[in-house]
Amino acid sequence: MAVHQLKDGRWIVRYRKGTIPDDPNRTREYFGHGAKAEASARVRNDELGFGRRRTKEKPSGPLFSQLAVSYMQEKEFNVNSRRMLGYRLSANILPFFGTMVATQISHEDMRRYVAERRKATRTVIDRTTIKSVKKWRKKLEGKRIQKPISDATIHRELTDVKAILNWAVSQEPPLISYNPVRDFKKPRPERVDIRPPSMAETRAILKAAEPHLVRFIKLSYYMGMRPGAVEMLGLTWDAVNWDTNTIEVISAEKGGMDRRHVPIHEGFISELKTWWKQDGKKGPIIRYRDKPVGSIKTAWENALIRAGIKRRLRPYDMRHNFITAALEEGADIGAVAAIVGSSPETLRKHYQHVTNRLRRKTIGLIKPLE
Repeated sequence: MAVHQLKDGRWIVRYRKGTIPDDPNRTREYFGHGAKAEASARVRNDELGFGRRRTKEKPSGPLFSQLAVSYMQEKEFNVNSRRMLGYRLSANILPFFGTMVATQISHEDMRRYVAERRKATRTVIDRTTIKSVKKWRKKLEGKRIQKPISDATIHRELTDVKAILNWAVSQEPPLISYNPVRDFKKPRPERVDIRPPSMAETRAILKAAEPHLVRFIKLSYYMGMRPGAVEMLGLTWDAVNWDTNTIEVISAEKGGMDRRHVPIHEGFISELKTWWKQDGKKGPIIRYRDKPVGSIKTAWENALIRAGIKRRLRPYDMRHNFITAALEEGADIGAVAAIVGSSPETLRKHYQHVTNRLRRKTIGLIKPLE
């Protein structure tokens, strides 16, 4: 008398005749396929008292891989978030946790995962040794280097593990009764401060950039949008309101507002209108050969090489440039947060070096006592 899974994948509760007084000949109940069906079967099993009859029970329950599949199928994601989560699951998380019973995952398992990932490396191209875009595209063997996996990456992966388990607990009925690693402390990512591009660097990159990257850089510089598929690359001309000179931006899922209306800088309106007319007043704003752009990574690296910039610089740093410049000029932090789709608390946390200078500058405005 217990929960079983049939060969066709359906979950059942099996018991002896006479267990159900109203239906004494009945010996099983069916609950369908998947992790939710298994959870319902186990709830029913407990209601009938079968779950309390065994003093020793072999660890059972849905595997982590089953919960991960249900999570991917039932939770709402934007396209890019779903794609990246799928990659992290298939490449690293499921090969390690996939065959474990979800409720049996321990803090020791999490520590072991951290240790194994820290031993791993990834292959990157060392841009600092490449003198031309042609050589970058060839990706010569001698220019490849091995870099360790960062704690920030491991932190992101363990966040996924905990999110899946928390989601499973929150379902109705719960897919698992508790998250066994809810209190596990993930490794704190080492803070790496990358200085935003200077004005000279920004101009050099613009000069070396292809037309679609020029658009990306200027939208980032004037509006501080995130460079990913949702905000920047998903932007279309329909989002531009020429009556109010604003752009409606659908925010990436970062816990902030769903969408925001960002004013267009007066010095940028004329150029933006020129692009609009060139594009026939419709379609994506960031485009390459009249088609939407899925990634600007290659164009960005090519532009850095042409511009002779050797230091690490990411497309995201253009957004940091906007926020830093606005704060340093004394802009209200709440207004900046609303423009970039973040929260004032997040900006204070990540731009503390800037806000500290502003506080000191503010104190300095007070006239000394005589």
